[in-house]
Amino acid sequence: MKVIIDKKVQTSIQDFYDAAMERHITLSYTSVIDKMNRLYDSLEDLGKIPSLYAKSRLKEDWVKAGWREYICEDFHFAYEICTDDDSEDYVWVHDAVHSLLYY
Repeated sequence: MKVIIDKKVQTSIQDFYDAAMERHITLSYTSVIDKMNRLYDSLEDLGKIPSLYAKSRLKEDWVKAGWREYICEDFHFAYEICTDDDSEDYVWVHDAVHSLLYY
């Protein structure tokens, strides 16, 4: 199944790791790129079994939207399974937040 990652998700990930590198001088750019690549690879794999994960229960705006929640590398991702005009299902990842900021 195709996976669409919202620009907001990409920005959240980038902003988190930018701040992490500023605060932790031992965190290298190479390590961050590796972590980000694992995140994006994992999100692509989400398209294989998107119905496996439960609906969000804690983040109020995610609950109201009826989005599902997927956790990887300490990031929580909000997504939904959608159907396009050709009746093809796809996964739309709407939001992301690191566990340290998740409330």
